[in-house]
Amino acid sequence: MVTKLVLLTNLFGLFLLEAFLLTDISISQNIPPTMAPGSEVRVTVTVEKGQLSGFAKLQLDLPSGLTATAIETKGASFTFADNKAKFIWMALPTSPSFKISYTLKADASASGVLPITGRLSYIEDNERKTFEIPAATVDMGAPGQVSAVEVVTEEDPSAEDLVSAAGGAPVGQVMMAVIDQASGVAPIQGPGGVIGTRTITPVTENEMLVEVIVRKGDIRGFGKLQETVPVGFTALEKNSDEAIFTAQERIVKFVWLNLPGRPEVKVVYKLRANERPEGEYTIDGEFGYLLNDETQKAVLGSSKFFVGPKAMEALAAPAATSEPVKELAQVEVPVVTPKPIVKEEPAVTEDPGTAAVPVKTAPAAQRPTTPSRIPAPEKGVTYKVQITAAHREVGRAYFTARHRYSGEFQIERHQGWIKYVTGGYTNYSEARDQRVQYVQAGHQFPGPFVTAYNNGERITVQQALMISNQKWVQ
Repeated sequence: MVTKLVLLTNLFGLFLLEAFLLTDISISQNIPPTMAPGSEVRVTVTVEKGQLSGFAKLQLDLPSGLTATAIETKGASFTFADNKAKFIWMALPTSPSFKISYTLKADASASGVLPITGRLSYIEDNERKTFEIPAATVDMGAPGQVSAVEVVTEEDPSAEDLVSAAGGAPVGQVMMAVIDQASGVAPIQGPGGVIGTRTITPVTENEMLVEVIVRKGDIRGFGKLQETVPVGFTALEKNSDEAIFTAQERIVKFVWLNLPGRPEVKVVYKLRANERPEGEYTIDGEFGYLLNDETQKAVLGSSKFFVGPKAMEALAAPAATSEPVKELAQVEVPVVTPKPIVKEEPAVTEDPGTAAVPVKTAPAAQRPTTPSRIPAPEKGVTYKVQITAAHREVGRAYFTARHRYSGEFQIERHQGWIKYVTGGYTNYSEARDQRVQYVQAGHQFPGPFVTAYNNGERITVQQALMISNQKWVQ
């Protein structure tokens, strides 16, 4: 009897010890005591959790002026919104301790001593519990301290009245050009008519927004959008549309346990170049889903973009430009008020992504005011070839003198530009062949590239190929 009591007492003590170990949590961060405005550092979080397992959420509360970007999540989904960085695990790592990391970035206007707090929420004995992380502070210095970001003002003598290939970016700014489906994987419509499109829009010299729209119809249940981003870029969630977002190394995922009832879903993530590299980059992706209890997928295809001088080379050299091309999105830059021009009309500027070409315009009485041909109403999917674009209307004389081209063209007003297009083809391959002929003829159009329309409305070539069930060819 005594022996049994001893055993029971030892077992009870063991249970108490295990329960004690489960709650023996320790979390530390190597946050630096000081930072310069406009700078960023890598922060490592060490989590000592013992035998704790299951669901958990690590939340870091950052003050205004600081932002966080995930680097290593150890399987957690990461989000940053409303100054809160959240790492969420459906199941914690099995090891008693692990480390995660993130980039802590300070705004150029940040100042003063900024506090950082946080907590780990977890489930134990079917109860939600919280462990408060020791608070840390970062001294950003006094207000007005010089930051790493330079602001160009209209009084700056270096801000010349010149339009660059970035469609308005002052000389010296890093340019970013987007060239959809230039090479790589072609888009493929999935069973059930599921299609996806991707739009890349540069917002700063080292950041861009990637928007993916999946038209899924009435399909419900599990869905997963997976994107493969370039090495050296970090993805941050902007809009997940009810999905679980994760970003690890080069893989960006949006996972729905049950897709929304809407006929389409739209997600947005920010892609950041960590070291502002220059060169050529590609994003690929696909959307997986269930149809009649079988796994299916729709391929979004490849989207290529260029950063730095390569952006101008890709769009300024016709022989090196692949097909199809998407207009260069305008990079956000400080506004520069142009100097007044006396006795000379403004120069004709090519479409964004092409070099600015000064051209003296003819007097108003000699300038044509009508296009070479007014297009008739269009039906269905059509393809054309855009040969150039400008902010002013020009006529045959300009194309004869500048490009040695005397053929027909049409004028479109689109997104603030006057765009000059030729042809009207029902087959993509015919428009592509026409583009090649322009290149081989040596017209030196800034492009040229194929454009697409559905009932007269301009759409991406990728969308047109899917709607018309045609194949993309180089």
